[in-house]
Amino acid sequence: MGNLLKVLTCTDLEQEPNFFLDFENAQPTDAEREVWEQVDVVLKDAKGILDELQAYKGAGQEIREAIQNPNDERLQEQAWAAVVPLVGRLKKFYEFSQRLGPEISTYLLLCVYRSI
Repeated sequence: MGNLLKVLTCTDLEQEPNFFLDFENAQPTDAEREVWEQVDVVLKDAKGILDELQAYKGAGQEIREAIQNPNDERLQEQAWAAVVPLVGRLKKFYEFSQRLGPEISTYLLLCVYRSI
């Protein structure tokens, strides 16, 4: 992690960065293990969340049709049926982001303070 910070704070633009970070095989030190385990729990959910986000289609068409035809009960029900499940998914995405933010912040602070 120190190499990354060294490159990011480099002021010599003539010098090319030369570093290698192996994120896939990185192992936490004993001092980092507690934070690593906290972050790891949150990140295990990340793959599923990303897959759901990429598959998210929204209900824009149903909403537009319902707005354009406020007296058509069938279109109102279709819009409602399309929106309700999406609200649950959006809530899940939001809750994940709320869990992710503090864990990443804690990890980054630990990395910065250990490099100083």
